[in-house]
Amino acid sequence: IEIIIVDEGDDDRCRKIIDYYQSIDCRIVAPHKKNGGYGASCNLGISMAKGEFIAIVESDDVLAPNMYEELYDLAIETGADVVKGPYYEYFSNGTLRDCSYRRKLKTSVPQKKCFSAVDYGEILEIHASLWAAIYRTSYMREKNIRFIQAKGGAYVDVGFRIDTLTNTNKIVWYDKPFYLYRVDAEGSTTNNFRLAPMIKRWSEVHQAHKDQQFNEYFYPFLIKDEYLNTIGWLKNIKCSEEEIREISTNLQKLPIETIKKSPVLTGNQKNEIFACRKDPEGFLIKMNRYRRLKRAYADFDKFINFFGSQSVRYSFFCLAVIFLLASLNISEEGGFITSLTGIILGLVFIFSLCARVVQKLLSRAKEKIVNVYFQN
Repeated sequence: IEIIIVDEGDDDRCRKIIDYYQSIDCRIVAPHKKNGGYGASCNLGISMAKGEFIAIVESDDVLAPNMYEELYDLAIETGADVVKGPYYEYFSNGTLRDCSYRRKLKTSVPQKKCFSAVDYGEILEIHASLWAAIYRTSYMREKNIRFIQAKGGAYVDVGFRIDTLTNTNKIVWYDKPFYLYRVDAEGSTTNNFRLAPMIKRWSEVHQAHKDQQFNEYFYPFLIKDEYLNTIGWLKNIKCSEEEIREISTNLQKLPIETIKKSPVLTGNQKNEIFACRKDPEGFLIKMNRYRRLKRAYADFDKFINFFGSQSVRYSFFCLAVIFLLASLNISEEGGFITSLTGIILGLVFIFSLCARVVQKLLSRAKEKIVNVYFQN
């Protein structure tokens, strides 16, 4: 095995740590790449690699010691150009969680034997997870597969993932997670997401792949990823008029039939794509309204959750009974006030009983409301 550690020249102790391990292990090569960005660093490593296969590891992740041995053995056995598998999401509290698509790919693609994305487009739906795989070096160089070297390096794995999976008929899926992908605290993704570079990455994909085969075989599956990472985010974050026009321009490059026949888009998602293509500014207005409605719904949902909780219901019931019983032993004026308090608490208790029913009805109606909203 050869280990290439690309040092980007950060002002910390990384260089000293790298130099130490390089001095005691002849397998380690550590080139300097001053502030080149993620794409440039990966490209440097790919160009330097001498091994039969290439793998990528991100600096804050963890992997099982036997990962590459097992993936390599399977690649040799099958003759694969790419061997890819699922991964674990690794949280700071030590929790591990299966990646979202593992269950689906157990039944939707062949297991431990070669296939192509032409026949099994489901492989294109998954998270880029470029580090949960190995790639044949000769294949990478023959097809000139490289990362986009964009400033800041944001989302440069979009094109790399597509290129590695659409240029070969020798993909192997191995349903065994070895890689622990470190994620931030849940809920922080929205704060880290940047829409503009993601739009740019998809624009580059459209520019690079204009042939009919790509639209016919690959884009019916890839479009779900583009939708989720552009339009899908507008339900949570703000978008400028310039950005929505760029999203619309990208989507207009796709044939209408490609969108219509996509097996992975829901009817509502297709409606949103067509609405954005037709009138991006009007669509943005709708999305802004939807986001406000969503916030209001979330606030109301919290209110309902509070009153619908079992402990709150019992508390109001007990208080109502206590006040009503107490009113029987208090003077007429004080008894009236105490009785009134008990009645009010009793009504709140009844409301809390209804709260759960209201919440379930609203939850069922929510998706239907969204569908109608974007159809009009």
